[in-house]
This record gives sequence, C-alpha cells and structure tokens, in this order.
Amino acid sequence: MSGLPVIACEGAPRDLGLDQGTACAEAIRARVARAGVRRDGLGRWRPVEPRALATARDVRRHFPHLDERVIGLARGARLPERALHHLLARELGPEGEGASLRAGFDAAGRIVVQGCEAGILRRVVPDTGFGSVEWTRPWLPGALAGVNGAGLAGAVAQAGGEAQEGCAAPAFLLLQNCLQQFETVENALEWCERRPAGGNARLFFADSTGGRAVVVLEGSKRFRAEVAPSGYDASTGCIVADAAAGLLRALGADGEETLSSRADG
Repeated sequence: MSGLPVIACEGAPRDLGLDQGTACAEAIRARVARAGVRRDGLGRWRPVEPRALATARDVRRHFPHLDERVIGLARGARLPERALHHLLARELGPEGEGASLRAGFDAAGRIVVQGCEAGILRRVVPDTGFGSVEWTRPWLPGALAGVNGAGLAGAVAQAGGEAQEGCAAPAFLLLQNCLQQFETVENALEWCERRPAGGNARLFFADSTGGRAVVVLEGSKRFRAEVAPSGYDASTGCIVADAAAGLLRALGADGEETLSSRADG
C-alpha cells in the first residue's frame, strides 16, 4: 500500500481532472483497453453503449463540476470523453471495481475501507470549497474515500447495481460533493438524501465532533443504516479515514502512507 502513487490536483474542476489525467495517463489508458474501448477500422472509438450515453447526460445534468473533471481526465490521458463515461457507467454494474469495496467504523470511530489494494492517493485543492486528501481509482473523477480540511471524512462501499430507470449518474459521486462542501455528517446526509443519483451505494461519514452515519442509496430510495464498529485486516490493504486527526492512511503488508488534510499537516 505504501507504493500507491500520490498526486496533486489544483484549480478549477477541469484543471483538477487534467492534473489527474496527465499524472495517471498510462493507468487510465490501460483500464480503457481492458474495458474493450478501442478504435475501429475507421478510427472511431467503440463501443458506444446506451448506458454510457445516459451516464454522460446525467453526470452533466446533476454533477456539472465532476463532468468538468471528466473532460480534464480525458484530455490529460489523451482519450475521448466517451471512454471515461464508459468506465464511469460500469461502476453501476457488477464489473465495476467499486463493487468489491467494504467499509465500516473501527472502535475509535474512524472509517475503514477494505478492497483497496490498488488506486491512487491525491491531494485536492479546488478553487472553491474545502481541500481534501483522497483515495480513488486513476480513471474516476470522484473520491472513494477522503478527509477534507474542515474535518469531514467519507467513504464509499458496495458501489454497484446497474440503474434500471431514473438517474444514470453513479451514486458514489455524491461523496465528492460532500467533501468539497460540508463540515458535518448531518449536512452531508441531508445532501445525499435529496440529490438524484443512480445504482446502489453505501456512503459512510464521520466528522471531527464525533458524528457518524451511514446512508444507503438504492436508485431513488434513501435510508440510514445502523452504525456499528467493525475490525479490519491491514494485510489485505485498507484505507483509514480519520476525521478527528484530519488524516487519510493507506495501510498494507508493505507499510503505510499517511496524508494530512490540514494546511499545517
């Protein structure tokens, strides 16, 4: 885990995506190739799946800042935007890599995410809102775990389940908006409970005052789940989001990497 790449992203939403896309171009292009998105004999990128088109539409409609990040990611990796939307759409299905994530709270109230043996760590300094330290996949615009400079920590688990109707933008994208905007668990929950998103996800939140909560998203349904402590095995690779300390730690058998969300950290 200590070998996870650490990148820095700064500026407007498109700039944040461009920084990530440039730093992670090789990994993004490899993931696009594994997903089967390639040029045909006429130089066109195929396939163009209906769900990818729907995802592009709804991300643009409901998550405009993250849509700008997708544009930046594509430009940095020198790929068409449709290739990134194809990967984003797949996070709603069983083949999405987010579907293997598991999360819970440890005895100290920190959020622990397992299934994190790969990915990147990033420091994000947006031109508006709170900065944060995050873990995600190289090709995704939104964080899968993170802690912001205001003391809010969050993580995604069980992101999967293809949207059958309604919004086609993956529900895990809500976490990024929360990290950029909010200081408390309650504000984050209220946002998630009223915003459109598709597929399934469990979002875990903790804040520096000791607040903890889990919100479950199943298509248009929203409900809060029980908060219960759980253990974790660092040898399998995990991310620990510590709201009280303002730290994001990547733990594994080979060591750890720790990032601070605080300006003096």
